[in-house]
Amino acid sequence: MGSIEEREIEPSVGQRLLWFLDRYRGHDGALNCPMMCRIRGPLDIAVLHGALDTVIDRHESLRSVFTGGGRGLRQVVRGSEPIDIQVYDLSGDPDPEGALNAAVATELATRIDASRGTIRTTLWRVAPSDHVLCLNMHHLVTDSWSCGIVFQDLCAVLEKASGAVAEPAEPGWQFGEFADWQRRALDGGDLRGQQTYWRDRLAGLTLPPLPTRDAPTERRTALVRSGLDAATVAGLREVARGGGSTLFTALLTLYYAVLHRTTGRTDLAVASLYANRTRPEVRRTVGFLANMVVLRTRIDPRAGVLDAVRATHETVVGGFLNQGVPYQLLPLREAQSAGGRADDIVFQMLAEPVYSTTAGGLDLEVLVPDGVGSRFELELVLVPHEEGFHVLLFYNEGRLDENFAREFAERYVAAAELVSKDAALSISRVC
Repeated sequence: MGSIEEREIEPSVGQRLLWFLDRYRGHDGALNCPMMCRIRGPLDIAVLHGALDTVIDRHESLRSVFTGGGRGLRQVVRGSEPIDIQVYDLSGDPDPEGALNAAVATELATRIDASRGTIRTTLWRVAPSDHVLCLNMHHLVTDSWSCGIVFQDLCAVLEKASGAVAEPAEPGWQFGEFADWQRRALDGGDLRGQQTYWRDRLAGLTLPPLPTRDAPTERRTALVRSGLDAATVAGLREVARGGGSTLFTALLTLYYAVLHRTTGRTDLAVASLYANRTRPEVRRTVGFLANMVVLRTRIDPRAGVLDAVRATHETVVGGFLNQGVPYQLLPLREAQSAGGRADDIVFQMLAEPVYSTTAGGLDLEVLVPDGVGSRFELELVLVPHEEGFHVLLFYNEGRLDENFAREFAERYVAAAELVSKDAALSISRVC
């Protein structure tokens, strides 16, 4: 299905931003976006190699590199060629799992040079019938939703290779088609209503001040890990239902609450990535389609938790309905005049993956790594697993103190546990 001739396409708005960020925030792998899975069973590496070639052939983004810069940035779609897989045998190591963890951490922290290639593929052999695959992609060519498509396609192609009749689902638009549509929609005024919404919603916005170091040092991503157990998550789901909303909204409300406790502000703005897949043509498009939106809410510390959830729900729904416009295209000079950025404070809740499936006589399990760097100043990421959520607080330790980050994460977890048991509390008593 892949093109034979190399060709250039115009990058999207989001890609231009990421290219800029890659120049000064991508050194620690902060723009890596891996698809990782564990493969158990009699793996034939040649079959896996062929399956990956087929998947990459289906999606032009996965065959792309980037040249130029600024307004001269171009995405170059290459023709089909076999993928290079680095294979490492760890089965003879005294501690194969420890060696695997170290190798994965190194891989995820290593920058991908998008001018030379946007995918790096590694396969680690942990035992004769136990392998871990990492398709490490630059964020310029993928996003979280796309990683799910790549995994689904890989499973479908492996199943087809074993004799299955069903064909993998068609991709829909290629990324270049999306980029063309986005450009026309922005230039032609199709997104004018959304632009008006954001201008009105974010008018007069000032960013909540984080307690930064007096003498900032070189940027370096650090991480505080914690977790929410299954009982806490179940309780928060009930809170969300009581507020007529979703778990995402309830968890974001708690983030606002801790930010209020930290900054003293009631007018709060948190950035989040929305999938931007409302058009059916892009439901199975691989590429960087996600848009950063700024979710502004005024939180009343005297209000009850359910009222706060309802207020956040309005914000989240507004963001969903108007997610087609990246915030970078909006006039936010006043908000960013103090030296901060509207995406300094970020909240993300990853979608629940298909934890495991069977394809081609193999058992495949999605792995969600926490070793990828962050390009933001303070980013809370919630990663679902079978027993609850991993709570990952990424922060730039060049500007933010470790004690602040640990206290912030502890407050968030404590607030979640408290609210899961008693939603009648006011926001001022949550943390």
